[in-house]
Parts: sequence; C-alpha cells; structure tokens
Amino acid sequence: MLESNDNRNFMRMSINADAKVTFHKSGETQSFNAVCLDLSAEGLSLKVPVELEKGQQLTAEVVSAGGVPSLKATAEVVHSQRLEDNSGDYILGCRIISMD
Repeated sequence: MLESNDNRNFMRMSINADAKVTFHKSGETQSFNAVCLDLSAEGLSLKVPVELEKGQQLTAEVVSAGGVPSLKATAEVVHSQRLEDNSGDYILGCRIISMD
C-alpha cells in the first residue's frame, strides 16, 4: 500500500517486515528484533520493544524474502511514541542517513 502525505517528499510503502536493530549506548552494542512498518526513500518506521531517544543513531537490517538481499540502513531517530496497547512497544520514526 502506498501512502501520500503533504509533509513528505517521498511516498511511503507499507511493508511490515522483520528487522534487526543495533545501536550503541554507554559504550555497549545492543541489538533486538523489530518490525519495519513502512519505508520510503528518506526514512522508515520501526516497531521496537525499547524506547530510543530522539537523535539516537541505529542500524536497521530489514529482512527480505525470496532470495532478495536484506536492506541495511544507518538511521537517526526523529521521533518515538509508546503504543497505547499495553504491549510496551514503541514506534520509531527514523531518517535514513546511509544504506549499505
């Protein structure tokens, strides 16, 4: 599904794909499983089990199916919102810095 929003330069594509997120905090590397909800040329949104602060850089590896290589991107958190479904999960809006 493609979505359009007047505040965005690029359309977003809903993908709901498994992802692995890695980030560095206090000198430690931390990783966890996530879900990439949508993706555009400039950013992605992730459903994650922990809160990350605005400005935090991370690496997201979005798993592809059918032999297609995974997408690996370095991104920066631009907003974080806790879900109201009592799951304890957060939705992160991230700006893509680079793709590997």
